[in-house]
Amino acid sequence: MIAFLRNMRQQLAKENKFGRYFRYAIGEIILVVIGILIALQINNWNTRKQESKQEQKILNILKSEFTYNAAELQRNMDKASLTKSRIDSLLFLIDHPEIDIDVNDLRELVLRVTGYSTYDPSNGALTNLISSGQLELIKNDSLKIALSKWFGEVQDTKEDELRLIRFGDTHIDPIRLEYINYNANSRFDRNSAELLNHANFENILLRTSRAFAYNIENYEHLGKEIENIMSLIDGEIKL
Repeated sequence: MIAFLRNMRQQLAKENKFGRYFRYAIGEIILVVIGILIALQINNWNTRKQESKQEQKILNILKSEFTYNAAELQRNMDKASLTKSRIDSLLFLIDHPEIDIDVNDLRELVLRVTGYSTYDPSNGALTNLISSGQLELIKNDSLKIALSKWFGEVQDTKEDELRLIRFGDTHIDPIRLEYINYNANSRFDRNSAELLNHANFENILLRTSRAFAYNIENYEHLGKEIENIMSLIDGEIKL
């Protein structure tokens, strides 16, 4: 069509028919513009299609990563809850001196009150997405905000975990070294039962129990964040 209009325009120019010449020239320009717009539309459609495919790939990778993070978080919650229950058992024994407990059972209980849990989620895919700018391919703004907040939420939890570990290293370990035989067959006689009459040990256990409770609350909060992220991801994945 453009070639036809160009030939007609050239013929009219030779015949000095300038009125019709300009009409054909304008028609040629309009066709060129329409062609450009159609090409841009097709290019934009292809770009959006590729971005949509890339978004789906990203969403599925993130789903796998946060599925792992959820399982890892549950493992930490279970471990923290178990350790807290051991601490609470010791506090119960301190409150009830009439209860007779086997020295070996007491030893095992005291040795296990520092079963610290440290949450180490997998953040490789999310880190790469943010550093490469590909996070912007995700269309859901709520999901992008939740993903951007994730690192800060995890960091807050890890700081509380570290405080708990430092407290235990500073206060629990020295008392255990004094009262507990790490070697069950040690020839040295340490009166482990006296540990239950140690006033400072009671306070240390109380603070440690509360710290574990606080960490468990942190894990529960992270669990809700993961549930929210997973729900948003599932809402965007096209089956």
